[in-house]
Amino acid sequence: MTGLDWLQALRPSLDLDLDPNLWAGWQRLDAALDDVAVGDPGPGDPAARSRWLRRVRTQLSTHHGSGLWQAGAQFLAGYRDLDLREATGTGHGQMILDHAPGPLARSWADRLARGALVGIAATEAHGGSRIQEITTTAHPLPGGLWRVSGSKCWVSRLTESDAFVVFLRDPAGTISAVVIDATAPGLVREPRTPSGLGGWSWGMLTFDAVDVDPTTQLIGEAGQGLRIFREHFTRFRPLVTLCALGTAASVHDRVRGLLADRSARGVIPRIRDNALIALGSAWAQINAATLLALHATHPDSHDLAARLGKAHGVDTACRTTEALAPLVGAVGFQHDHPIAKARTDLAALQYADGIHDSLYRSGGAELLRAATGRPRLQAA
Repeated sequence: MTGLDWLQALRPSLDLDLDPNLWAGWQRLDAALDDVAVGDPGPGDPAARSRWLRRVRTQLSTHHGSGLWQAGAQFLAGYRDLDLREATGTGHGQMILDHAPGPLARSWADRLARGALVGIAATEAHGGSRIQEITTTAHPLPGGLWRVSGSKCWVSRLTESDAFVVFLRDPAGTISAVVIDATAPGLVREPRTPSGLGGWSWGMLTFDAVDVDPTTQLIGEAGQGLRIFREHFTRFRPLVTLCALGTAASVHDRVRGLLADRSARGVIPRIRDNALIALGSAWAQINAATLLALHATHPDSHDLAARLGKAHGVDTACRTTEALAPLVGAVGFQHDHPIAKARTDLAALQYADGIHDSLYRSGGAELLRAATGRPRLQAA
């Protein structure tokens, strides 16, 4: 099977007939992903892999879309490798397109269309889920500039990003978002070696008196940072989820193919019942979680589906991959085997873009609020 085969199985639920070009676009992207995979140096050399991933993003910049198209593109990318989650689309740069002043938004629309990459700097030492408590601060300077001091941790795409959307406490004490160029004086990047998701660099971002012009670099109005953050991740989380589920679908197909091959060659006398049960259960779980993630990409979907869908979808990808991996034996536990890489990448994704306990808790609080008619609970 291929990633397209998994999407084909869900096609009756996707209303593809409304856009006849959608499926053709996925087919073109799928073929393009096959082409760029030829140059993949593999995960053994992280620096070479990082450079290759940036080239892939540039090469695939003509393959773009929004809504359902991007959702399917994320699944197809993840089916090949979770590191390809930035192969297409605007990513975190969408915040600039949606909220920045006209000239800045137009400039970045062109740059993103040519393969530029935008990182996000929100998480601090106390954790990323409590953005209201950030301490990175902008102090006013004569002439209207802001001087930013502080640090962010666990920033992905650390060395590859052309700019960062930074969430900070503005001079008025409220939370705002600004765009800071990756080459800005005073911006210090300190990579750390991650366990999983190692295709892109990751680490610490320090602002040592970085000057910002709020008239040209502020996203939205001052004090709108929390709203921008929440709106963005309502859109972004389902895309990450679909990439993870594509990775799980790929593991499922690898395991199924290996078992079928061993059975056909007589290496094993029969496929045991526990393997058949694991294959059937994993197929059902992956498809169910994929449908929820696809639903969450719809413009009319509630952000509850994005939060809980991300936690559930990535948990499903982790759970099914862990259940399937032992079925192929020791070969799947070699350090450089795709199944071993998928397991560590998916485990790391449980902490990226929202720790799952926090997402489940906020979803539960939202559901309780709806049931009791009380004001929105703090946990949400």
